[in-house]
Formats: sequence, structure tokens, C-alpha cells
Amino acid sequence: MKKSVIALAVSSLALAGVAQAASQENTFYVGANAGWASFHDGIKDITDPAEKTGVYKNSVTYGVFGGYQILNNGTTGLAAELAYDDFGTLKLRDSQNKKDGETTAKMTNHGTTLSVKGSVKVVEGLDLYGRVGAALVRSDYKNDKSNTQRNTWEREQHSLHVSPVFAAGVEYNLPSLPQLAARLEYKWVNNVGRYEDANGKREDFRPDIGSVNLGVSYRFGQETAPQIITKNFTFSSDVLFAFAKADLKPAAAQALDSAKTEIDALGNVTSVQVNGYTDRIGSEKSNVRLSQRRAETVANYLLSKGMNRDVLSAAGYGEANPVTGKTCDKVKGRKAVIACLAPDRRVEIQVQGTKQVSM
Repeated sequence: MKKSVIALAVSSLALAGVAQAASQENTFYVGANAGWASFHDGIKDITDPAEKTGVYKNSVTYGVFGGYQILNNGTTGLAAELAYDDFGTLKLRDSQNKKDGETTAKMTNHGTTLSVKGSVKVVEGLDLYGRVGAALVRSDYKNDKSNTQRNTWEREQHSLHVSPVFAAGVEYNLPSLPQLAARLEYKWVNNVGRYEDANGKREDFRPDIGSVNLGVSYRFGQETAPQIITKNFTFSSDVLFAFAKADLKPAAAQALDSAKTEIDALGNVTSVQVNGYTDRIGSEKSNVRLSQRRAETVANYLLSKGMNRDVLSAAGYGEANPVTGKTCDKVKGRKAVIACLAPDRRVEIQVQGTKQVSM
């Protein structure tokens, strides 16, 4: 059946939200990272120039992490993170050319880090952040079993020691994917390990580990900023009302009920504005009065169907904003002019609402 709504204009605008790299408040996130680590400080203490031994101090590093976003006010954020990392491996070689020769011994390091992460927004979707915390690091000192002629470590052992951790980086979030973020970070683990010789004497060998890491995280419970949705309906007054009258025709209910159903489907409706218009026939004063009565009649009908009174308003604009423009200026005869000006006799309903989208 042909719609009784002569003209129906529908538009919607979805503003996806201001993307913030930090997770939203009171949400959890998990992630993984990988990178390149380098050992510093104290390295020369375990090399022997006379025996032409050397150290290969660069290594792959990787880990997983999880966090809880305590604060995010749109500009600054605060989170707590728990991570487990392989911090890297220090390899001792039987050549001073560190990339040549065989590995005679190694020091491996892995452990758990608890840290606090503070962030500040630079631009939409991009944050600078810093982390500070402590890592419980297990360091293992192992000699190469195949090389029995040289034992770098007097005795194989492991240590469990707490080391300070400092990190700084940038984090980026795609506006279209609020649940995903990428981060690039430089991390420093200070004074790793605690080695003791065969007599139980602690040696002055506690290297620092610096690393560059690239990570990605998934954030739970993220929401976009509310979608702002607008919907416009235009009804011919000839369908809703008799000529020069403000009482609804019986057929008007079907058109208005259909519009009410679409309005309800929008979700959280914040504004429903009903605007009445007439043609230019008659005095301006009477046309404004008629258009106001018609707008109020439509508003009262929507109110009777359960529309929230707080969001509903009605206004009459008389012959203002004509749709026909000058197209009817040369039309002759009253009936012909009335028919030509039909598009100007209308009621418009402008609806605005919001919809929250959870990820």
C-alpha cells in the first residue's frame, strides 16, 4: 500500500567517538609484545681478553601483559599492569668478535612485573605514557654442556631478585576499533640477577637491560561515544487535515503511528520537534495560528501514544520556508493554486536521539 506520508526524509549522523589510546575507565585489557633487548653495565667483568672471550649482548625479548584502567578523563589516564616477560639472553662467546665463535655460556632472564602506567593525550587516538614498577626476575647462569674445556660460570645457578623497571612509550588507538591499541615502548630493567661464586661470594655482575618493544592490546568493555542520530519526517497537511482545519483525519493515524514506531526504534530519543507550515493563501496571522494548532495536534497525538512529554515540542511557522518557491506564481484559478501549493502545507517532525555501542 502506498504510504500516506507524501514525503519522508531520513538522515542519520553517527559521530564515532573521540578515540583515546588509553582504555576506558574501569575496564580490563590484555596484550602481547616483542622486541629487541640489549645488556648494559658490568659486561666487561665477565670477559677475558687473554682468552679472547667476548659477549653477545643483544637478544630477542617478548612477553604478555594485562591491565586495569583506573582513570581516564579524556586527557590523562592511570592504569595498573601485570606482565610476564622473557627479558632477554646474554651469551658469552669464545671469540672477541661477538657474532663469531661458539656460545660457551649464557644468562637467561624472565619474570613478572607489576607497574603503574600514567598516560597523557597528545592528539585524538595518540597518548604518551610512562610506567614505573618492580620485576621479580629469575636469572639462570648456564654453561654450554658441549664445551667442557671452559666453564665461564664457576657453578651453574639461578637467582631470584627484584629489579626496578622504568618504561616510556606511545600508544595509538584506531577510532574505528576502540577495543584495539598498539604501543611502542622503551623499557629499562635495572640491576638484573645476583651471581655468587663457588664460595658463595656475590660477584659484581648485575647488568641492566634496555629494550625496544612493539605491542598490541585488546581492551574489554569499550564503548564508542554515543551515536547522535537524527531523523526527519515530512507529512502533507492534506493527508493529515482537511483544508484550513486542525483536526486529524481518520487516515492520519496510520501515517503518525508508522512514524512513532520508527522514532521508538532510535533508542534514547532526546528531542522531538513538531513544526507546522501553511501555504501563502490567507493572512499571515491566521496562517501562523493554523500551523501552530496543527503542530500541537500532531504533538498531542504522539503524546497519547506514549511519547515522552519532556522531549516533545511544537511550533507553527505559517507560510515561512515554502517548498514551492516561485513555481506557483503564474498558476491561475483558486483551485489550481491550492493544488500547486500543496507541498507548502506540511508538518515536519525532527527527531534527535543517541545510541551507545558496546564493544
